[in-house]
Amino acid sequence: MRRPHPSGHERGATLLSVLLIIVLMSTAALAATDALARSVSVSRVSASRADSFWATRGALSVGETIVNEALAKTDGALTTDSPLFREPIVFSYARGTISVQFYEATNCLNLNALSLGDNEAFAGSVSPDQLHRMLEGAGLFSSEAQHLVDALSDWMDADTSPRASGAEDGAYRGRTIPHRTPGQRLVSISDLRAIDGFTPDVMNEISSLVCVRSRSDDAPLNINTLTADEAPLLAARFSDELSTSEAEQLILSRPEGGWLNVGEFLLSRDVASIAPELRRDSALSIRSAQIGAAISVTSDTGTIRIDATYGRGTDGFYVLQGSNRRSG
Repeated sequence: MRRPHPSGHERGATLLSVLLIIVLMSTAALAATDALARSVSVSRVSASRADSFWATRGALSVGETIVNEALAKTDGALTTDSPLFREPIVFSYARGTISVQFYEATNCLNLNALSLGDNEAFAGSVSPDQLHRMLEGAGLFSSEAQHLVDALSDWMDADTSPRASGAEDGAYRGRTIPHRTPGQRLVSISDLRAIDGFTPDVMNEISSLVCVRSRSDDAPLNINTLTADEAPLLAARFSDELSTSEAEQLILSRPEGGWLNVGEFLLSRDVASIAPELRRDSALSIRSAQIGAAISVTSDTGTIRIDATYGRGTDGFYVLQGSNRRSG
């Protein structure tokens, strides 16, 4: 018996079924290929990030070695012309390059050292008047400087009574994101942005003059690495009898290679006329207690930027005190 021939309709249906199966198989194959490609890409990125992480850890360790080797030759004494500060140190690793630029991190006013009262729990080595003088020297009006001093003090003290120009909880309740004063010392410099009066413009004016460290950290200024822009620091921390303009002139007339010691600095004309009891000689040094490092780790996945700080211990050696990732 002869098998009947399929009709045209049946042949068309069969062809469509075959085509549909081919399309489905092709789609599945493409999806599998795409998934494999994504998996390979993720693996590569993960491997690159892992390499960057370990490269960063290595850079932090190498930075500590470089600082100690450089300062061992000078017993910790540094000037603005010291080789450590001149050019970034660049070296390669498997997936990219690492750049380390060292900078002076000693010269600042530690806001956590601000004295909040006579009680020992609130005492500090920086008086409100010193902070006020520094802010004025940075170009702020006296009333604006007083508001910043009082608002910062109210932010950190334990009570809820505002100072004359300060700001306690009531000043923050009406904000877009309401909050209260924490009643504790600052955690980082970024905390200032939450305090009344510390606007972006103010931060631009003072960011190079202030820092946030432990309350007991009262590192003296390195008179040989101070810049003219840091004259308000010298005037505020050394003596109320030294004006910001006189401090700037002192820095600009610094001997080539720096002062040999603090004693030589004290013989300077504008300083010698100040009575010893009106000076704070212990606020000055020719050694740097803190060295900063701007570290950039560049690979095929981008650039990681880290700020690190190395501090001088009682034994004279510098150790990594902290690091944080920065934007930009």
